[in-house]
Amino acid sequence: MPEPAYDDPEVVRALMAGSIPAKGAVPAVWWITTDADQCGAYDRWKADYQTYTEKVERLAESIGLTVDAAIMWESFDGTSTLCGFRPPNGMGVGWSGHPNYRPVPDGWRIDSRKDLLVPSRKTKADRESQANKDFAAAGSIPDAHAYLTGLPTSIHLDDRFLGGTIYPVHYRRGAECVWAYCGGDPDRQPDRSMNDTVDESIWQRMKLSVLVALMEEPGATS
Repeated sequence: MPEPAYDDPEVVRALMAGSIPAKGAVPAVWWITTDADQCGAYDRWKADYQTYTEKVERLAESIGLTVDAAIMWESFDGTSTLCGFRPPNGMGVGWSGHPNYRPVPDGWRIDSRKDLLVPSRKTKADRESQANKDFAAAGSIPDAHAYLTGLPTSIHLDDRFLGGTIYPVHYRRGAECVWAYCGGDPDRQPDRSMNDTVDESIWQRMKLSVLVALMEEPGATS
């Protein structure tokens, strides 16, 4: 069933409680849904994302680093995969007498081409090491777009000379809804097929004025 009309900021505020952004940049388009399947899908993604983050944190801690050192590689389909860790200053320098010297952890190496700390794969024992198993187990970051349905992954606009811009669709969870927003306005080029893949039986496009009114209220979140 289509969503009811949400033109009243009072009504929308209750749905979005805890997720209203503080005043700042306004997206070009946004949508909202209270569909139970979409809310459940978002919650599953969030739980899987947290599990993934904890997995990478443990891997980083095992070599004396923090998760902030993790470097992700994003493919053209939008998926991001762990490709290594940024080595700290002094790790891998040529001699142990260097004042900032830090040894490379056992079973790891610094990839000189990428300048990243990665599991060593030189020998069969290396390839079967726990470091390689844990690194492979990290896999790709759970992508919300693989969980939720009814909206495009991104909106592409030919808004630059000899090129265009891909504007990703982002999701946020409110108390009683999921809402999505994008920096690209599909109305600018409505003939592009990838810009009209919105399931209007699930998602209701919202007036920007409603979001602006809520963002300007005291107590909006970041």
